[in-house]
Amino acid sequence: MQSGCNHLWVRGCSAFRRGAAAACLGIAALHAQTVCAAEEDTLSAAFEDFQRALQQAESDVRSSPAFGSDAERAAGYQHMLRMLLKSIEAGMLQDARYPFFRVMDMHVREGGDNPDQRYLFAPVEGGAAYRIHGELGSASRIEVQLYAGEPWAGAGRSAGYLGFEAIPIDAEGRFEVYLEPPGAAPRPGALSNPEDTTTVVVRQIYADWTQDAPGHVHIDRTGMEGDVRLPDTGAEVAARLRETARILEQSVAVWPAFVEQRYRQVREANVLSPPLDTSTLGGVKGRWMVSGHFDIPPGHALLLRTTPTSARYQALQITDLWFASLEYANGTASFTRSQSTLASDGAYYHVIAAQDPGYPNWLGTGGLQRGTVLLRYDGMTTALAEDDWPQATLLKLEELPAAIPGFFVLSAAERAEQVRARRAHVQRRFSR
Repeated sequence: MQSGCNHLWVRGCSAFRRGAAAACLGIAALHAQTVCAAEEDTLSAAFEDFQRALQQAESDVRSSPAFGSDAERAAGYQHMLRMLLKSIEAGMLQDARYPFFRVMDMHVREGGDNPDQRYLFAPVEGGAAYRIHGELGSASRIEVQLYAGEPWAGAGRSAGYLGFEAIPIDAEGRFEVYLEPPGAAPRPGALSNPEDTTTVVVRQIYADWTQDAPGHVHIDRTGMEGDVRLPDTGAEVAARLRETARILEQSVAVWPAFVEQRYRQVREANVLSPPLDTSTLGGVKGRWMVSGHFDIPPGHALLLRTTPTSARYQALQITDLWFASLEYANGTASFTRSQSTLASDGAYYHVIAAQDPGYPNWLGTGGLQRGTVLLRYDGMTTALAEDDWPQATLLKLEELPAAIPGFFVLSAAERAEQVRARRAHVQRRFSR
């Protein structure tokens, strides 16, 4: 008999007189074996559901419009396995009663993840009290957002948001944010936690990729900090397996569909959208985004022209068609304003291309011909002036010097140093 079922027959026999103990043990042991067999069947059935979800995930990848070239097919399988990593941690390991943050790093990329951010996710129980605390470190901004359901998959909403300016931070960079039940008295650093909340997301934003300490963030369920977490039962693990399967299947399918429906079907390739106020769609107040998708033939580049703005944070990046960020630690697939070289006409020019043109602001596609581009403007108090709207132009590589005022190229050593500094920051940010 498995030790995990011993409590069933020992507890049952304790109610019997000592003289009937032997008979009791035999009857209770048979009952425990039956219960344990049922638990094993439940676990096995749940694992079969998980296996089916993995098979469905592969089918969804292979049938996606993003499954095109060899590089795109390889990225599709990487996307599936990244979502497997995410689903195991989110579905099997995390617990809203004993929360720890799940960190999205360079290994798990999804949803147009911003290379300038460290995303932290934790499940929470709606209406319950939590304390989020830490130190800002070298992050330029930090923000807290609550989600009810899964709005990225069209089934939920943004349930609350606390921006950087509303978070009290002391002289040493320490902060505390309190998630409180609805109706609690308002106080600085507090965010109401509605009854339907399911997830809290913290974003650490790094406008400058320095080698200073990146800061840290933690979460506790108020009043349960010293409670011992008991082992899960077979039924609980089975339920977690099914949740893992659900998250896997959803995550694999949702992001390429998002790119297809929100990017490729709404405008032509190599054309940028007007700036969008994301708060109108349940996003962050003061965050404007410009987006598009690229399709760059060999020997060509997509040239983006942007201008300095009043945004407190301004950056751009590219992703693949699975909506995963491209190589930003060992490559240059993203740039913040401070990382970008300003041209002699007072504008920024960024070159998206598979081949390195030598210009400092090169976003390498890693051999991909197709993908998406995202530009972010955070901390805007007014709409982006039309004169500041980004512009995109498809050019031949040999046309770049004439199109960029004051065009110059980096040496091989300078490009290597640019990448080395990026890698060092990412290592420090994620403790990898």
